[in-house]
Amino acid sequence: MAHTGTVRVKPGLDRFLLSKKLLMLLIVVFGLAFVYVHLKLEGTKLGYTLSANLSRERELIRENLALQAEFMKLKSPERIANIARGLGFKLPTQQDVIYIVEESPLVGERE
Repeated sequence: MAHTGTVRVKPGLDRFLLSKKLLMLLIVVFGLAFVYVHLKLEGTKLGYTLSANLSRERELIRENLALQAEFMKLKSPERIANIARGLGFKLPTQQDVIYIVEESPLVGERE
């Protein structure tokens, strides 16, 4: 007698394979959902970090400008001259100036 080639699958085995495929599909879907939520949270955290860093940058720029203005005020020649006069400094007179003539070490040293 010839065999027709049909294969019978037990009804319990068919349900088992279907439930196994469904379980794998659910695992993949939950895994993808977890990755999506994780990426969204990381994006939100990066946004807050970026915002805080930009705020800090603006604050540091303001502080830098204030320090530059104070530096320019402190190094002004008028301010330094006023402080020097207050400490008793005076402009030198002609008698206060001593001229030093530097001679070359080779001049007059012939043997």
